[in-house]
Amino acid sequence: MADKGEEVVITFFSHYEAVKAKRIIGEGTLIPVPRALSSSCGTALSVRRDVFMSNHAFTYDRAYLRKEEGWSVLQV
Repeated sequence: MADKGEEVVITFFSHYEAVKAKRIIGEGTLIPVPRALSSSCGTALSVRRDVFMSNHAFTYDRAYLRKEEGWSVLQV
């Protein structure tokens, strides 16, 4: 079973969507998109995996799971 404390970084098509998602989720941190990832805007939301999985009813580009060997696209 996956660790509920795993970090998920969510990328968005616009800064507005990132801010809106943070408001919907109610937690997490808005961060610059890590260089290893790409998105249409420069803002991402970093949040615990269990929080994202319980509430992802918003528009986003991709969700990435941080792993020891790098980033992995999170399939929802």
